[in-house]
Amino acid sequence: MIAAFHQCDVFTDRLFGGNPLAVVPAADGLDTATMQAFAREMNCSESAFVLPPRDPRAAFRVRIFTPGRELPFAGHPTIGTAFTLHRLGMLDANAFSFEMEAGLIPVRREGNRFWLTPPVPTLGDALGEPAALARALGIDAAAVSERARIVGSFLCVRLRSLEALANVDPDRAALRGILDRRIADGNLLPFFFDSGRAWVRMFADIAEGIGEDPATGSAVAPMLHALAASGALALQMQGVEIEQGRWIDRRSTLHARLSWTGSDISSIEVGGDCVHAFSSEIAL
Repeated sequence: MIAAFHQCDVFTDRLFGGNPLAVVPAADGLDTATMQAFAREMNCSESAFVLPPRDPRAAFRVRIFTPGRELPFAGHPTIGTAFTLHRLGMLDANAFSFEMEAGLIPVRREGNRFWLTPPVPTLGDALGEPAALARALGIDAAAVSERARIVGSFLCVRLRSLEALANVDPDRAALRGILDRRIADGNLLPFFFDSGRAWVRMFADIAEGIGEDPATGSAVAPMLHALAASGALALQMQGVEIEQGRWIDRRSTLHARLSWTGSDISSIEVGGDCVHAFSSEIAL
C-alpha cells in the first residue's frame, strides 16, 4: 500500500516555526500497529490519521499518535488536520466536528485560522510544596508562585518570572521524590502569565517519547482553568495569547477565547495558524 501524507507546521504563520504535524488523509487501510510505527518513523510530537466517521455528526474520524502511544485528543493535530483537509479540498465547511477517542471536537475556520473547542478538563487539587517543586524543576525556591495543580492531564505550575521559565530543567527523579510517580513522569506545564499573555513550556509524559513540545493546544484550557482557580485570571477576560517553543527554536503562537458564566469559565476556544511544509508518500 502506498500512503500519501502531508506535513504542516501548526500554531505559526512561518515555515519551520510552530509544531510539525504529519497527516495521513486516507488512513482507513492502516491498522493500529502501522499507525504507531508511522508516528515513530515521522518522530513529530504527533501524527494524525484521517478515517471515515463512525458518528454521523462528524466530518471525519481522526486518530492521533505520538511516537510512543495513541492519544484521545490533542490540539495541534486537530488544527493541523483541519488545515490540511481544507488545503486538499477534502473539507469545505467552515464549522464541523472531528470524531476523536475523547468524543466530538468542534472546529471552526475564520480566514486562515482554525479554532477548536477542547474537552473541559477536570480540575484537581493543589499539591506539592512550591519550594520543593521549584528545586525539582531546577529553579530558585522562590520562583514558583503557588502550589501546583493537576488539571486534565497536566501538572500546571505558575512561575513568577519569564527568567525562571527559561531556566526550567526538570529532574524527574527529584519529582518522584515529592509527587506520585504517575504525576512526576507525566505532562509538566510550567508557565508565566502577565496581563493577558502567557509564556509556556511543556515537558511531555515520558511514555509519549516527545521531550519538550513546541506547541500544545490541549494544554491551553488546563492552564486557563488553573489560573482561574488561583484567582490570577481576571474575571471576564475575553482573550489570552500564548507563546511556546521559544527555548527549543520552534516559536509558536496560540490564541485563546474565553466565555464566562458569572465567575466561571463556560467555554474556551483555542486557535492558530498553519503553514504547509511538504507532501510525500510511504510504502506500507
